Amino acid sequence: MTMDDVRRALAGLLGGLVLLACPGRPGDGETDGTSSSDTDPSPSSATDTGDTPTTSGTPTTSDTPTTDAPVPPEGAMPHEGPWEVVVDALPFPIADIHMLTVGGREFNENFANRGVVEVLFDHPEETITVEARKYVFGDAVDREMQFARLSLWPFVLHGDPTHHPDPADDCSVDTWKDGCAILARYDGKSQPARLGMDLRVHLPTGWRGQLLVHTEDNIAETAWPRRGDVTIDGLCGNGEMYLEAGRARVRLCRDLSPAPTCPPESAAACATWPDGSGSEAWSPECPCGTALYGQMLVHAIQPWAADIVIDVPDDAWLNVRAHNLEAMKPHDCLPQIDACVPDHCVLDDDDPFAPAAVFNHPSPAAPGFGGFNVTAIDGGCALIPFVEPGALWTPDQDPDEELRGLVHVCTDCL
Repeated sequence: MTMDDVRRALAGLLGGLVLLACPGRPGDGETDGTSSSDTDPSPSSATDTGDTPTTSGTPTTSDTPTTDAPVPPEGAMPHEGPWEVVVDALPFPIADIHMLTVGGREFNENFANRGVVEVLFDHPEETITVEARKYVFGDAVDREMQFARLSLWPFVLHGDPTHHPDPADDCSVDTWKDGCAILARYDGKSQPARLGMDLRVHLPTGWRGQLLVHTEDNIAETAWPRRGDVTIDGLCGNGEMYLEAGRARVRLCRDLSPAPTCPPESAAACATWPDGSGSEAWSPECPCGTALYGQMLVHAIQPWAADIVIDVPDDAWLNVRAHNLEAMKPHDCLPQIDACVPDHCVLDDDDPFAPAAVFNHPSPAAPGFGGFNVTAIDGGCALIPFVEPGALWTPDQDPDEELRGLVHVCTDCL
């Protein structure tokens, strides 16, 4: 049997797992679904970069993958696996965990998720659950071989990620640890350009630590531009989110404190400072100093044009800034801050491309720059081609396109 016969046989077996039948390969990329520097042999003959880090438990399927008719073996197309639970309700002691990183940019041709990132604060108990979903643009053999080499990397991050982390830093064993990163790792010389992993993390509702999210787009296949979207639901602590031309949907919790890491009793004292009357509420002299004010940043770095929506509570003390940095002005991507009415908000819109607002300033003694700071920065304004994860695909169909570069801060809009 020739290698072509093997590939045809394997493609026939795996064809039920692909997104949609489509002959041929569009675009001008490589035909094997790998990056130009990826010359790894098959798993049976490859020399690994080292022992593959292991995580506790056996992944369990939580969703069903998109399926359709078999694809001819010479056809390259999108393949998307199911969501799999890779860390299941592991203890997450909120008093001991101050920093969590989800997703990462490519480092040394590896460790890039290049996909959707979702962080949901929906666990009433102090546990964490992590789900992952792999995808690739290639043929059925690419799917089988490359999915097998891509895995979750959940380790304490000391500088840059490594292929040989200390087993004591494995965050998926026994109890989650402070400073952990949830990344993707490819077991090979370099991660194929059209391969990536979506991440979904469930966290305790009571966690008030620092959340850092990174993701990138996957535009290696021009006919299938898969953007790195970010969804955060229920954030009550500090956060930084970095993306490219994806969509960011961030909903802050409804009981947001101006100083999330300040003890609740101290925050209550600040709200009624100095004598219970609140006449000098949140004065710098109160127990929650200015260094404890919350910070939340969503940033699409220039020249990327993302679509950013931030849903904020209507009764929190907020300092809001919404910027679009597109150099070619005027343009159609004017940032928007909703619900800023004179009785509880002061709006500065002298620069229509960088409006700012202060909501619910608590007293004349409170600093003007204080409160929970919300900053959204968009790097561009452009029509962006994109495909939705899991959507049906045909090689002769152009990707959808929409204007991105919009920033919208609102209440009860998500």
